[in-house]
Amino acid sequence: MTEQKQGATQLIETNSTKFVAAVSRQFAAEIGSALAFTEYEKTLAQHLFVKIDNSLKEFEAKRNDQNKPAYIWANVNMNKLAIDAVHRVNLGLDALIPNHIHTIPYLNGATKKYDIDLQIGYAGKDFYRRDAAIDKPVGVIYELVYSTDVFKPHKKSLNNQIESYEFEITNPFNRGNVIGGFGYVMYAEPRNNFLVIVTEDDFKKSESAAKSKEFWNKYPVEMRFKTLVNRTTAKLNLDPRKVNSKSYAYVEGQEQEDRVQREIAEHANSEVIDINPEDAKFTDAEPTAEQSQGEKPAESTDKGQTDASTPEGQKQGEGLFQGQEKPSGQKRSPSWGKR
Repeated sequence: MTEQKQGATQLIETNSTKFVAAVSRQFAAEIGSALAFTEYEKTLAQHLFVKIDNSLKEFEAKRNDQNKPAYIWANVNMNKLAIDAVHRVNLGLDALIPNHIHTIPYLNGATKKYDIDLQIGYAGKDFYRRDAAIDKPVGVIYELVYSTDVFKPHKKSLNNQIESYEFEITNPFNRGNVIGGFGYVMYAEPRNNFLVIVTEDDFKKSESAAKSKEFWNKYPVEMRFKTLVNRTTAKLNLDPRKVNSKSYAYVEGQEQEDRVQREIAEHANSEVIDINPEDAKFTDAEPTAEQSQGEKPAESTDKGQTDASTPEGQKQGEGLFQGQEKPSGQKRSPSWGKR
């Protein structure tokens, strides 16, 4: 058993190294310039491989529609993945940290391959937006306010040099309905602290702006929390030199672009809810493949599942990222300036 586990670990390490090399080659081919990862960036890229590889195996185990291509690396659109992966690695996002990156494959009707949606979770967004700030916060508190809670803001004024608040949960076991939320950004110099208040009307506006109401209907609390994190980090004073960097601009602009593309493409859609609003710490569990894919689980979890320690898994790993040709007319140009 020990030898089998060691063999599986070695295979993962070998394939993750191949993934890093493949991403570098594909990125250079798409952009027209060489790419050199630092040792730390190579580690982040390998972590991303592990996350994607696990997602593919989970989705394959749950695949009921045999008319769909198998969830294997040979059916992954590496052209898109290479560019998306590089920009997330450049931002320092670590796929193995909970809620930094969610890896969701969906079938693209145009290419007949799986595009890997590298959705940035709320912890990842908090991380890279903080990192792009001129003055980095020492901490950010996110809280949803319920009808039985007591929240009193203390805005900055002539008589109050430090913006703050009072918050009390009066009934922790039955807090009522969400009526708003707030984010409190803290700095080494407390006079720079600021409070962001989000009302229920603000949440409703975000819900109305969403192209699909499905997530808001199913997960109203979670979607409010994600909106709160988004609105709070959007208030940070960003460093223009970092905001204008290729990776920051690409990732910020890509979210809306990919959202539209996902709705147009024929694919096995997924549900990604990446937070527990009762806990503002970034320790929430990842969504399962069953939750993400929205399909009923297969009767047998062995069906279609491969493991790196088995001959089938090793066979699946053979030739990873080799012989993948660029689909005709599918070259993707980076959207550096899109926000």
